[in-house]
Amino acid sequence: MPGKPNILFVTADHLRYDTLGCNGDPVIQTPAIDRLAAEGVCFDNGFVQNPVCQPSRATLMTGRYPRHHGVRWNGNRLDENEMTLPEFLRNAGYATACVGKHHIGQKRFLDAFDHMAAGNCRRNWAERADGDYTVDRPNPFEQYVRERGHEYKTGYALPGFRANLGAVPSDLPDDCHIDAYVGMKAREYLENLSTDKPFFLWLGFYGPHHPYVPSGRFARMYEPDSVPSFRRAEGDIGKKPPEYGSYFHARDHKFRGFDRASEATFRRMKAAYYGMVSQLDWQLGLTLDLLHRKGLAPNTIVVLTSDHGDFLGDHGIAAKGPFLLDCMLHVPLIVRAPGCAPGTRSDALVESVDVFPTLAALAGEEPPEWVQGRRLCGPPAAQARDNQPARDAVYAEAVDKKCIRTRDWKYIHYPAKPYGELYDLREDPYELNNLHAERPDKAAEMRAAFYALLDATEDFRHPSYKRFSGTDPASGRPLTHYHTW
Repeated sequence: MPGKPNILFVTADHLRYDTLGCNGDPVIQTPAIDRLAAEGVCFDNGFVQNPVCQPSRATLMTGRYPRHHGVRWNGNRLDENEMTLPEFLRNAGYATACVGKHHIGQKRFLDAFDHMAAGNCRRNWAERADGDYTVDRPNPFEQYVRERGHEYKTGYALPGFRANLGAVPSDLPDDCHIDAYVGMKAREYLENLSTDKPFFLWLGFYGPHHPYVPSGRFARMYEPDSVPSFRRAEGDIGKKPPEYGSYFHARDHKFRGFDRASEATFRRMKAAYYGMVSQLDWQLGLTLDLLHRKGLAPNTIVVLTSDHGDFLGDHGIAAKGPFLLDCMLHVPLIVRAPGCAPGTRSDALVESVDVFPTLAALAGEEPPEWVQGRRLCGPPAAQARDNQPARDAVYAEAVDKKCIRTRDWKYIHYPAKPYGELYDLREDPYELNNLHAERPDKAAEMRAAFYALLDATEDFRHPSYKRFSGTDPASGRPLTHYHTW
């Protein structure tokens, strides 16, 4: 393969692992993603480190856990001490571009791109008592829709936004959808490439994040009665910590009163979500086809993942929520690249922190020492240098909750509180029966494993720390000290 490979890094927003054809959904139509999975490695146990956008995206970009990079929840800015993947790759000789959503608030990150487009396109209106959501200053996407003779609306500007749980299919054409615009802008970038450098393109789709507004042929592509049933059980929420019950009645929830929504309303929401997934897949397919037409595909790494999942009606909850269940943490992760055997599926436990070091290895670069993830595939020599045993657990956090998940058990820790969550994933894969009170022995065992994992993933190599080395005279082991001046 001549020179360094190009990198197309594709992210969805709110895309669950199980809502793809290649991952077993019997209804969804995702031919482009299914094809990508057939040509690459599909990691079946990929988990994010946080259930909301900004912390999860900061983890993807830094290869570090949220408690270390400092973006603990939406609304936090990434510290300027942190190096991100585009900066690292630009230093390695890459032309860098970001098209679509990134949600990273850091000057170093923004300065690392040679090209940016279609960012901040989705207007996030606050609810207005007067109901006036007139757009006086359209952003480039809204202006593009107006030039096509239409008006784009989202959020509270949509009719019945709250009552319909954000699902308001659009009568606009296919190509007036926000992700159609993102895909178009990405292909414009690829068509106009005029550099001998390899490229890194972050293609950040906005969907299938609510509002669920598929358009054109995708608007009503799925019949509500055809989508898979919700994962619910009598007594589920009653056995979970009280935070769940209070969440159902949160006054400032976008879909306040979702606990009173009918089964039919939830099904319409899920059908609209499915339409958004298929609309995103359409745009990804057009972009992958362009890589083939331009002869770029053989030398382009493609990675697809999501920042987190979506409750999507499971447990009776609409949209995303501040909890650490698998419907929020388990996401697709597909890698098509040299060194990654095509058409294979891996059941290894992997995390979002692994994306940075994997792409660095595939680009022939050694990641910075403070990156906390592991290479998932790449040159054999790089994998041999890692020489790490397979993970037996993954970690995630949501400010006031933290969890450890093995193949068989999930333990969710509520600091300084007498309750928690414990699930036997062999018997209860959808986490409908909290055993924390019934199995104190297993809860104690998992709690000890949780603290051990916190120790094992501590941060001793932050890029701003100043260190010097020494040797323990008794054992001969190397020691690291930290300057205070």
